[in-house]
Amino acid sequence: MQIESTQVDEKVVLKLTGRMDAQNATAFEEACMEWVNKGVVEIVLDMQGLQYISSLGLRSFVVIGQLTKQKGGQLRLCGVTGLVKQVFEITRVHTMFSMYDSVESALAGG
Repeated sequence: MQIESTQVDEKVVLKLTGRMDAQNATAFEEACMEWVNKGVVEIVLDMQGLQYISSLGLRSFVVIGQLTKQKGGQLRLCGVTGLVKQVFEITRVHTMFSMYDSVESALAGG
């Protein structure tokens, strides 16, 4: 999985590409933690290029979502499609997050 970070004002967009599984879920958490430790607690995940997510990947989303919420921020998801969307819906994890169609709408969202 590849993670590209772009800071936009006091928010950050993390573009996720590939597969999030047990091998790289920790790398995702670490990338998010770096931003949170810098004081950035508004994180937008651009998931258009994410093709697969494992249960460990889902756990990482929940952990980071809770952390940003505790710090007064929010984890926003956009571009969730295909198999990844199905996994989020089947597990009901999608109810824990604000979901958007595009990065722009996620950045603009409350």
